[in-house]
Amino acid sequence: MDRLFSKGWFIKLASIVIAIMLFLMVNMDTQPQQAGAGLPIPGVTDGERVLEEVPLNVYYDDEQYVLTDAPETVQVVLRGPNSALTLGQATQGQQEIYIDLENEEAGTHFERIQHRGFPPDLRVSIVPLTVQVSLQERQTASYPVDIQILNEEELAEGYTIGEPEASPGTIDVTAASGMLEQVAQVRAAVDVSGRSESFTDTASVVLYDESGNELGINTDPPAVDVTVPITSPNKSVPLRLSRNGELADGLAIDSVSLDPEEVTIYGPVDVLNDISVIDLDELDLEELEGDTTLTVPVPVPDGVERVEPGEVTVEIDTTAEQEREFSSFSIDVESLPDDWTFHFPGNEDGTFTLRALGSTEQLDRISRDDLEASVDVDGLEEGTHMVPLAIGGPQNVRFPQNGSDVEITIEDESSSEAANDASEETTTSEEADEPQENANNEAADENVEVNAQESEEEETTTDENEPDEPADDNSTINEDEE
Repeated sequence: MDRLFSKGWFIKLASIVIAIMLFLMVNMDTQPQQAGAGLPIPGVTDGERVLEEVPLNVYYDDEQYVLTDAPETVQVVLRGPNSALTLGQATQGQQEIYIDLENEEAGTHFERIQHRGFPPDLRVSIVPLTVQVSLQERQTASYPVDIQILNEEELAEGYTIGEPEASPGTIDVTAASGMLEQVAQVRAAVDVSGRSESFTDTASVVLYDESGNELGINTDPPAVDVTVPITSPNKSVPLRLSRNGELADGLAIDSVSLDPEEVTIYGPVDVLNDISVIDLDELDLEELEGDTTLTVPVPVPDGVERVEPGEVTVEIDTTAEQEREFSSFSIDVESLPDDWTFHFPGNEDGTFTLRALGSTEQLDRISRDDLEASVDVDGLEEGTHMVPLAIGGPQNVRFPQNGSDVEITIEDESSSEAANDASEETTTSEEADEPQENANNEAADENVEVNAQESEEEETTTDENEPDEPADDNSTINEDEE
């Protein structure tokens, strides 16, 4: 045996035998054999293989036409030598079932299905062998995108949705003319549940027919960006500009204008209901030297989300100050208790001459009804007091007497009536005592007369006993005594 392996021809023969055995093992048919049949002999015994749902490729001019009707798969039956079947399985990726419509025009066609790439020893049967296919002209149409809002009822109270916008606003649809005729709506849906402010989201574009059925047509682009404006509860409120200090002497404000005069505030409903006006920062009049234009920020009240616009323009026009007087102007007394009276000492009619300073235009427009002068006696007791005079009028008019002290006397009328009643009782008592007093007075008068007579007698006696003196001397003495 060792001598045989040393022979070159023996080694070559053994190699050929081994190669044949390996070939037979690889090419043995793996399918079960019918009962009673012997083992298949590769290259000699025929076999069969059935391929289900083999893709059917259709070739056509896709730049001009659209395939609208054609089967997607077919059944393929392969028959032939087992070796060919095995080889066909190994080369399956090179095999193809197809229809060639490259030279066909739009319309319905009945075409025979073709195949290629299969081993030549195999018999290929295709089921069905002939199929119906349809070609339609390819067309492109543009459609506006409608935005569908989902779960709008889940927004918080007072929040509203504005007009949503899609970017791009239109999409292109390329399809068969018959398919384009079925398109009734192009829609992109966005969900707003849980949203409290404007947002942008990406939404797929879907095509629907008149019955609301979805059409399986691709769009370009397949999705759009949708911006949904969500507005919180809001209201418009006016602005108010207060002033601080005084203008320079001789200068008056002719007009103050705000642009805009109202702003819009956004926030919860309960917060907005409590706001009726927004006060701007005070205007310092002492800093004004003439016509001025200012940009003033609008403060955001507590609880408010935002204010639009955030700034306003304040335009102030000034002019030379003029004066106008309103004579016999009455002073109102505020907080005077019931049954109390008042008067102004040194001012019988309780009026004064009211002085108003401002621009000529402002002064010409005001009347007495636009002005008021008052003093407040709240908490004051009876008596005379000095109280500040408060003068109110148009905002651009200055009143130099405003805040000056006014003397006023207030009295409790009920206390005065009680005092008068006591005085009347005293008078009645005095009248009852008059007869007794008159009798006493008469007796006193008689005593006075008696005393007077006695005094005259004494003087006469004295004059008789004393020596005479010059009259001038007596007069001097009496003046000295007096």
